[in-house]
Amino acid sequence: MNRAKPYRFFLAALCAPAFAFSAQAAPATFSAQQGNAFGKPSISTQSPITPGEPVFLEASHLDYDQENDIVTAYGNVEIAQGETIMLADRLIYDQANNKVVAEGNISMLEPSGSVYFADRIELSDNLKTGVIRQFSARLSDDSLFAASAAARVDENTIELTRAVYSPCKVACDKDGSTDSPMWQIATDHAVIDQEEHRAVYDDTYFEVFGVPILYTPYFAHSLPGAENESGFLIPQYRYSNNIGTVVSVPYYYVIGQDRDVVVTPIFTGNEGIVMAGEYRQKYDFGQYFADGSITCPQDRDNLGNEAAGNEIRGHINATGEFLVDDKSLWGFDVHRATDDTYLRRYGFGEDTLLTSKIYGETTRFVDDNERSFARLQGVSFQGLTAQDRSKITPVALPLADVNYESRPGWHNSRFSADGNALLLTREEGTDSRRLSSRLGWTLPYISDDGQVIEFTTQLRSDVYEVSNVLLSDGRMFDGTTGRMVPEASLSWRFPFISQRADSSLLLEPIVELALSPGGGNTEKIPNEDSLIPEFTDTNLFSTNRYSGFDRIETGPRASYGLRGQAQFYYYNTVDWLIGQHYRVNPDRNFPFTNDLTSHFSDYVGKVGVTSDPFIFAYRFRFDKDTLSPKRQEVDTVYTYGYLSVGASYLSLQNDPILDTKEEIVGNAALKLTEYWTFNVAGRRDLELDLTSSSSVGLMFQNECASINTQIGRTFTRDRDIKPSTSVIFTISLKNLE
Repeated sequence: MNRAKPYRFFLAALCAPAFAFSAQAAPATFSAQQGNAFGKPSISTQSPITPGEPVFLEASHLDYDQENDIVTAYGNVEIAQGETIMLADRLIYDQANNKVVAEGNISMLEPSGSVYFADRIELSDNLKTGVIRQFSARLSDDSLFAASAAARVDENTIELTRAVYSPCKVACDKDGSTDSPMWQIATDHAVIDQEEHRAVYDDTYFEVFGVPILYTPYFAHSLPGAENESGFLIPQYRYSNNIGTVVSVPYYYVIGQDRDVVVTPIFTGNEGIVMAGEYRQKYDFGQYFADGSITCPQDRDNLGNEAAGNEIRGHINATGEFLVDDKSLWGFDVHRATDDTYLRRYGFGEDTLLTSKIYGETTRFVDDNERSFARLQGVSFQGLTAQDRSKITPVALPLADVNYESRPGWHNSRFSADGNALLLTREEGTDSRRLSSRLGWTLPYISDDGQVIEFTTQLRSDVYEVSNVLLSDGRMFDGTTGRMVPEASLSWRFPFISQRADSSLLLEPIVELALSPGGGNTEKIPNEDSLIPEFTDTNLFSTNRYSGFDRIETGPRASYGLRGQAQFYYYNTVDWLIGQHYRVNPDRNFPFTNDLTSHFSDYVGKVGVTSDPFIFAYRFRFDKDTLSPKRQEVDTVYTYGYLSVGASYLSLQNDPILDTKEEIVGNAALKLTEYWTFNVAGRRDLELDLTSSSSVGLMFQNECASINTQIGRTFTRDRDIKPSTSVIFTISLKNLE
């Protein structure tokens, strides 16, 4: 049975040539506000559109039957009131009986952007009620309604008989007939509530290419302009070796205009039901969002084997930010899980470290020149790897930062001040209390020939009170320690620029010198925030390359390099940087090369190429003696026509901190047709010769539907997480989500 065929001629009206709503010169015009061509008094209270508003009517011919009080317009009839415009071949307005009849190629444009079509309309009671024959409509989002007949019950309600609805494109043949859309809703009775922007159907069939596949006695959905409505969202199906078949059925509930909630029961084949949910709320001064889940599956031991009893497992994420005034705010960002493997096992994320914080901050600007910033926060961590131990995981409360920069003074010089305070505690291990400050003064200078010189002097002071610090001789240190390190630095740049009609070249040698007393990194100061120092092109010209406060670069040192950029044929560019660092006192805490006794660092730099459709970025660290690569990072993207390819490569060779590592990540997408796209992605550890993850997918997407199928394989093994193959299948239908 194919129910779509009787409805095809309803949609055929939408295959008619597009019309334009524009005023055209006509022999006769009619103004319902100022009177008409026949001297009839104003009829604004009897408006055929909306009472009380002026009506303008144009047509090739206008006739007025004064005895019966009937206005007849025919030939390119256009009637307009406000932003509502209606076109027809013929219009009869019976003012005595307050009745309007329009015939022939009727189309009406509403302020919402929706367009209604009909062959004949009979309306009365100021157009509040009436009958519409061969009704069809194109809404503002391009979705379609069609019906053999429609009855306007009141000014906000239209009842449809033998109707169809679809947001899909309708294919029109040369003879004006139509093919069935990809999917549609077909019913014998439907109601359009224009006030609530909602369509309600009775005895409804859901059809795919004209074939009924689902029946429901009742169905409803929102129309363009509707506020959020409660209802089921699109379910998701997936399969995982770890927890079996998974079906998620989300239900969206509107609590109010400023808040809503999504409750999602997740049915798993191996682990029972997981209850998940989301909550959102907005205020005039901020907003917050929370999501989480909870379940009670079979208990498991440290090896992932089932044990006696059940255990509660779950997670929560909560974020919020709220204004105190136009320059200050406070917020929170919380992420917690009941155990290490829950998120990865149940498909809620791949994180191995969760960070939670609560914070407040304020920013002040004076004439965009003098500026200051202050931030106070508390931070906690949850490690999710087998090596993490909660008792030695630190909590930073409070952690405060203050920054100030003065307005330009003598010769555009500026004063600056930074402060940091930290109280870091653990259940077991080292505790640390830190108070740091930096006072600085910067003097810039630009010579007449374009040399850019900047002199900076600063004083860094740190005071620590620590406990349970293990020293190199095996003793434990408790007490107060600190340092005071003055520093002066001088940077020089000299850019050379060559400009031509379709190309340009920039070459800029750079030198930076820094001088401060040696030492300063006493072992009595625990290293909490500078554990993994990295020497790259991004920090080549920084006087302190440590990411935190606990370690500081000292001694005489220099950095030098060459930066450049070439642009040709307008949109093709190549930029590069190469440089090296020299220090008088080798620092084993921050290795610039594999030779920890060397004064000279390895060479670091980058090369970037942009030439549509190709983007390439390469970062490197080459051995200072052999020029062999010690660190390489490659990122490339190629997009041309229907093909898009991306790849990233990382190689570390005998890195003093991170050891040896080699990994490649790639993805590609090929648009097979206008609607079908094939994609593939993978990650492989080249050092261990193991594939970490891989996936392949096929996606269909057009104007009214999205279908996504993804098959993936992960090779991770961690307690109750085993290598797993997963299948994800989702369908999204426009306006039914």
